[in-house]
Parts: sequence; C-alpha cells; structure tokens
Amino acid sequence: MFKPHEDFVQIDDAAILWRYQDLPRYLDLLLKQQLFFCRADRFEDPFEGKYPIEVKEELVKEQVAEMGNGEANEAVVQRAKQQVEKLTEEHIAKRTFVTINSWHWNDVENYAMWKIYAKGTYGLAIQTTYERLKKCFDKAVQPIFIGKVDYDDDGEAFLLNGSLKPFLHKRKMYAYETEVRCCYVLPEDKTFSWQAQDTNDGVFIDVDLDTLIERIYISPYSPKWILDIVAGINEKFNIRKEIVHSAVLDSAEY
Repeated sequence: MFKPHEDFVQIDDAAILWRYQDLPRYLDLLLKQQLFFCRADRFEDPFEGKYPIEVKEELVKEQVAEMGNGEANEAVVQRAKQQVEKLTEEHIAKRTFVTINSWHWNDVENYAMWKIYAKGTYGLAIQTTYERLKKCFDKAVQPIFIGKVDYDDDGEAFLLNGSLKPFLHKRKMYAYETEVRCCYVLPEDKTFSWQAQDTNDGVFIDVDLDTLIERIYISPYSPKWILDIVAGINEKFNIRKEIVHSAVLDSAEY
C-alpha cells in the first residue's frame, strides 16, 4: 500500500508516467500481476544510494564540532572520521534492503527511453498517472514509498540516521530520466532468501493492473502487426486498455 514518507517529494496526481520495457517483461507483469522491485545495489549505476564524498566531509565537520565542543584537535578529527565511516558502511549495507521500481515522468513519449529501455522490435511502454501508480498498490501488504528523484552532482547534507534521501538522489548525468521511484524497504530483522527471488535480485509486489495501466504504447520500431498481438494478449488477461502505436518517428510538419 502506498504510504507517505518525509524523504519522498510528491508530484501532481495528474502527472503522466511511463515504464518502457520489452514484450517478455510485459508478459511477466500480466502473468504475475506484480511489479518487480530491483535491489539498490544491483543497479547499473555503481553509486546508487551512496553518499557523495562532499557530503561525508561535511558530516565529519559536524561530528568534529559536536565531539570537540568547538575544538578540532587531531584526535577529535580521527574519531569523527571513524564515526562517519562506520555509519557510512552501515548505510551501504542497507542498499541490499532497499528495492526500487522506476518510472519516467514526461507529458509525452521520449525517444531516448525507447532506445535505452525498450530497444528492438518488441518494445512497449505502459502509460499511467501518478495517482494511478499510488492507487495500484492498494492490494499490496508492503508499505510502498513513492516520490521523484533529485539530480545534483554536489548532493545535500543527508543524515546518517536511516534516511532514504540518498536513494532519491542521482548525478546530473542521469537527469534525462526524470525518474519517479517506488521503494520498498525490506525489514532488516527478517530472514529473507534472495535465492527465491528473480535472478536480478529483487522482489515482486502485488498491483492492480486495471488501476495501474491507462494505455499501452507500442514501440516505433515495431511492425504494425505487433499491436494486434498485444491486443490479443491483453484480451486473454482481461486488460481492456487503449493500445497506441508510437508516432515519435512520424510528423505532419516534415
């Protein structure tokens, strides 16, 4: 179930969201009626959820000021560095417990998203809204946090106190993703077997597909007959949604 969280910045309920993927992943969604949440430490970006060096340096200064009562001798500085390093290591370990499902925020289709996440002949995109995304988790027993990602190379003064803000922060080079994230944090005191999950190391969360899906877009690189196949598949699963063949390669102006 969607649950508000102080670290997650909300967007307008009418905001349009997209999930670009290939046909096998779409079929898996229909079969399972679950969205896949990938473990944070399994993302392609090796810095996913980590603290920038500048942030750690600022945290050391704060620790020095607190420990030394305003006096920064070498012993105090070393203790502060050790404390921050210990807390940082604890946070890095948390990357194995934070799982993420990503959506692209955009009013229109995005050419780059088609090329990166739904490349090839059999790609498609699910279009939804922020309101639908939140409501689709009503049938899930897990608390799901949702909010937009911030893009900043410098980072901000995150707190090493269990904050989820590092998982909502990425470098500016990823700003084209305009990502909205759904997060589920596994209870750290619960025995959990990753071997029983997907080979990509993640968890599956129940969703209401009728609520989630507003319409389906077929890749601009797909032949027209793929639309008929997707329509037939949807009919088998009682998914009665509009199917649109992407027009990003078409234009009445050229």
